[in-house]
Amino acid sequence: MESGPPPIRFALVTNPAEWDRALQAIRSASIVCFDLESNGFFHYSERVSLMQFAVPGQAFIVDPIALGEPGGLGELFADPRKPKVLHGCDYDLRSLDREYGINIHGLYDTAIATQLLNPELMGLARAIESYLGIRVSKPARLQRSDWSRRPLPPDALAYAAADVAHLEPLKRALDAKLAELGRQEWMVEECALMEGIRFEEPEALELSAITAKGTYDLSPAELAVYREVYLFREDEAERLDRPPFKVMANEAILALARDPGRRPEELPGTSRHWLGEAAAGLREAARRGTKAPPVTHPSRMKRSPNPWYGEARERWQRLHAARLEAAKALGIGAAVLWPTKSLEAIALDPARAPAEISGESGFGVRKWQRQVFGHAIEATLAQPGA
Repeated sequence: MESGPPPIRFALVTNPAEWDRALQAIRSASIVCFDLESNGFFHYSERVSLMQFAVPGQAFIVDPIALGEPGGLGELFADPRKPKVLHGCDYDLRSLDREYGINIHGLYDTAIATQLLNPELMGLARAIESYLGIRVSKPARLQRSDWSRRPLPPDALAYAAADVAHLEPLKRALDAKLAELGRQEWMVEECALMEGIRFEEPEALELSAITAKGTYDLSPAELAVYREVYLFREDEAERLDRPPFKVMANEAILALARDPGRRPEELPGTSRHWLGEAAAGLREAARRGTKAPPVTHPSRMKRSPNPWYGEARERWQRLHAARLEAAKALGIGAAVLWPTKSLEAIALDPARAPAEISGESGFGVRKWQRQVFGHAIEATLAQPGA
């Protein structure tokens, strides 16, 4: 095994002339590898801050902050004849759609391929090492880089280039394994489904302010305080251009909701620098909450009897056990073999099973999943007591 990866040759693209040259090389290649980085860990409004492309023998790091939207990108990604290789592309697809209205066709996600072969190797560094024998360094400090910072240090640029430089040979190695196991069609179907991912607008702030983690246990009066403080934090995060959690942790909002008179400087997970200028506003938000009408958590308004009892629970246990057994035999994850929501729907109402198995599912059950596991669902439901 090699002790380290081979040198990666990459060009930094910051102006239209450099992008034109890079785009020509990318268009002429038979395959293109892609990744992107954003600034969401450091700023309030998330933006694409870096794009990485690789074609055989060359990588390009594109700076959209300096360049703007790279022209011709939508046309390049729209061509299904040219494979686009990404790793764990859900976030990338949503970001491209959100920022540029661009979608990818001809997608090949190496993370999906590893899930269909060995889920333990899903991480990019582990996959590269296991399938290519190349050990890629992934320092934690670079994983949380502020990709909007300029200039980016050389080690950050090299790290970004490494994310795409090995994807093409990794795809070849994964394809060989998929072919060996007869799972190429599984991969085609999974990637076709992934191509449909689009950006979804976040829920309204007024709703997220009363449904965040931990709010279910608050009383209506406490939830009213929580909402006011949450919305105040949101305004402050936007003003400071920082992620809300870096201004004030959710645990701090919960603590203040339960004890509105608590001194702001005693709250856990709160930026002391921010408190110096915002303590008065924070106290006022808590006071507004104590005077506001009580707020009932939405999930308490729609409470219904628990359906998971008796026969439904027993069916779920049987179906769950059958899925685990089949997934283990195939060497893949149980959720990869059959969607959990579909299996739950069948457990609650076994009359749904024929539709799920025949392809009329509303839960995205794929053809290969129906072929591999559909008969096991039928056999499980046919057992006495199921």
